[in-house]
Amino acid sequence: MYTSVLNQEHYDVMAVPAIVRTARTENSIHGITGVLLFDGLNFTQYFEGEEETVDVLWHNIQRDKRHKNIIVVLTGHQEGRLYDEWGMGYIDISDNEIDIESCISAADFSVDTFKQTISRLDVE
Repeated sequence: MYTSVLNQEHYDVMAVPAIVRTARTENSIHGITGVLLFDGLNFTQYFEGEEETVDVLWHNIQRDKRHKNIIVVLTGHQEGRLYDEWGMGYIDISDNEIDIESCISAADFSVDTFKQTISRLDVE
């Protein structure tokens, strides 16, 4: 899981649908699942898959000029998948009252809590 900021020097919010479309296609091909949250400026993304595939995706995200200020929130291995049905769930949280920053930065953060918080919001 990471957070980043949309690089507004070169892109605007209209770039986000292209990110989601590409991610859904590529993730489906490569067996990646997860969810992307966007609040109009900030991204939070959780993704999962085979280690080698996840490493390639992570490298691509780090080189993607649409992102800046990338911060890793969570890494590691987990048994099973949390989002096995979401090739790339997408949630626009700009109009919702969920404070994702508090959710992911809490000392007692857990992926299960995060999943429960966003499970009702997917706009896939």
